[in-house]
Amino acid sequence: MLKKIDRYALELLIIASLIGIICTMAMKPDTQTSYIQHTVQAGETVWEIAGQYAGQQVKPFNEFVYQIQADNKLAGRYIQPGDTLVIPMESSIDNK
Repeated sequence: MLKKIDRYALELLIIASLIGIICTMAMKPDTQTSYIQHTVQAGETVWEIAGQYAGQQVKPFNEFVYQIQADNKLAGRYIQPGDTLVIPMESSIDNK
């Protein structure tokens, strides 16, 4: 009897989790990504460059920094003056 209750509890937990995941994905805003180029100036860091464009983003700041690093294949935060970085510019799509 106890095994049967545990199995039903596990099945209910799995179903509730799947419903939660589906609801979370449905609530995620539709976005459109375009890219701009930024030429690194002396003394700039990836963090500072991300800060210049953060107000135009729909994602959290730390995710934006990591996306810049990934899109530019940067190992860490080391960049040099004169480097050209691509900056992803995400904006929400209005589906009205």
